[in-house]
Amino acid sequence: MMLYLDCGNSRIKWGLHADGRWQEVGVVDRTAAAELADLTRRWPRPQRVMVANVAGAAIGDAVAAALAPWGHIVAWAVSEAARAGVSNGYTNPEQLGVDRWCALIGARGLVAGASLVVCAGTALTIDALRADGLFLGGTIAPGLTLMRNSLASGTARLGRPDGQYADYPSHTADAIYTGCLNALLAPIVQQVQRLSALDGTATVYLTGGDAKLIAQHLPVCYQIVDNLALDGLARITCP
Repeated sequence: MMLYLDCGNSRIKWGLHADGRWQEVGVVDRTAAAELADLTRRWPRPQRVMVANVAGAAIGDAVAAALAPWGHIVAWAVSEAARAGVSNGYTNPEQLGVDRWCALIGARGLVAGASLVVCAGTALTIDALRADGLFLGGTIAPGLTLMRNSLASGTARLGRPDGQYADYPSHTADAIYTGCLNALLAPIVQQVQRLSALDGTATVYLTGGDAKLIAQHLPVCYQIVDNLALDGLARITCP
């Protein structure tokens, strides 16, 4: 049994993996990392633990404390120049967020052709992976909640009303919601067109907390993969 943890800006996802498949997966809130200590008492003792952390040093320390009984078998994933069929095209490979790196490796295990890896969470990341496994690069933008919060804090009267998506919004709440969501959809469509023109039809993988929301309005074919970064961690240890 292997244990994998993906510590993001909002959530910590975990998965127990054995016999080539996920036996159990779950999520805890990032601010409740101490819950992991309770989980370790319930989980069977793993052969190895691997953690990907982009949530900062404090969360890393809390996770390390929760995993302390298994400290000697815990490894921390880092972005590399190459791993599991993916070559890192970043100028400084180690600067690529390890969550993005793991998601790219997860995507590489799903398709042999070009793919666009879209993580819709606290931030929206869109990463292009060529058919030969070369990571070309990607973009980072605020996610839906950050966009709406920035409008609320940066304007005098808009606030943060709850709205719905509309083709032609007729009041402010819907205008804000639709405008922010469209700002996420447009760069995905643009990058699909660019990558497909460069390297043939690209498969779009959506992951992250807002993946299903974006999927409702995305005018291109896609696949939702809930545990893409965890899949990548599993491929790192068992390619």
